[in-house]
Amino acid sequence: MSKIDFSNLKGAFKLLGVLRACSALVWPAVITVAAVLVFVVALLMGSSFKKKVEKESIPMAEQVKRLAETAIPVGQVEVEKRYQQQYQEDANRIEQMAIQSTQRELISYGIFPEPNGTSAMLFIGAKGSFGAGYREAIEGLVAKVRGGICPSEAELKASTQKSRVGERGYWMDSDTEESRIIEQICEAKAKAASVYISPLDVSGYDFWDKYEYKNREQAVEDCWFWQIGYWIIEDVFSTIEAMNAGSSAVRSSTVKRLMGVGFVTPDRLFTGQGKITTASQQRPGYVSKPEEQLTEACTARISSDDIDVVHFSIIVVVSDEGVMPFIKQLCTEKTHSFVGYRGDEQEKVFRHNQITVLESRVRSVQKNSEPHQYYRYGHEQVFELELVCEYIFKKKGYETINPLMAKNNEMESQEF
Repeated sequence: MSKIDFSNLKGAFKLLGVLRACSALVWPAVITVAAVLVFVVALLMGSSFKKKVEKESIPMAEQVKRLAETAIPVGQVEVEKRYQQQYQEDANRIEQMAIQSTQRELISYGIFPEPNGTSAMLFIGAKGSFGAGYREAIEGLVAKVRGGICPSEAELKASTQKSRVGERGYWMDSDTEESRIIEQICEAKAKAASVYISPLDVSGYDFWDKYEYKNREQAVEDCWFWQIGYWIIEDVFSTIEAMNAGSSAVRSSTVKRLMGVGFVTPDRLFTGQGKITTASQQRPGYVSKPEEQLTEACTARISSDDIDVVHFSIIVVVSDEGVMPFIKQLCTEKTHSFVGYRGDEQEKVFRHNQITVLESRVRSVQKNSEPHQYYRYGHEQVFELELVCEYIFKKKGYETINPLMAKNNEMESQEF
């Protein structure tokens, strides 16, 4: 057995002790260095992270904040839904009101869209015919506004001739007396009415008095367009009634005289009392193309699949302060009754506002001039007001009674 050399082992143990002592010093140093490196890296990374946050996160936070401020509240969807529903209801209500504005009373309930018989008596002749009904309706409008006429030349001549003969049967030499009698008669006429209106100055009145029946189709078409014309004329009379409310005589009225209302230009409309021409009685018609307008329309409207357009003219004598109020009143909302197109429904009251003034002209009245010499308007200055207007009908409103021949008439006009 060999002998163990413990001297070498002792040296090894010494070396190990030294190393162990050194390790106790080295590892803390290593850890310290590592900590320093980590700290430096953390600082560097922290600076980069901060810049990245400033560059990306903060603007994003601002964006989120702005989105939060503009975000739709929880209940806003329901609010918007109700608004859209209300908007649709308003649109439907406007459409319905437009339809109702055209649903009007008829002069005769036995003609549209097809007559209840073949007799010409449906259109002219006896009481109950359309022609007689139209004339009666115009007379009713005149009576409603307390319309009257000035004395005729024949009436004045007869009165002055009678006054010239004295009790002893000789002529009284008195031009002054004649003038006084004329003035008295004219003043009496002016006091007996609120406005000067002759039914003869209303388009259609004389037309139906002299109407000649040709055939059923033509008669139905004539009735249809004069029915439309009557609705327009009715609004003119409603305007006069409103303007003269409370007046008992021409002198105190705003509207002194209706010189004419019809469906031609103003220069062809007025011909003077008792001087009716074919032009002044021209039948109403749809404006289906620009050349059919009475004047160039600022609205640029013509008849279409949705509406029918009619032009008409008015000439009135008004007080010096009545020009603009008359135009305004003409274009204001009015009411009408409707009992169905067979006349057998419960009465309903609808509203309408279908007039647009396209052209106006004002002239000072020379009271002693031929068209005015027997009229007594009062001491104030008065004016002739000429208007060309547009009237709109909603086709859906009278579609169920619109005669086929009237529809064909419009289509032919449009195609031509």
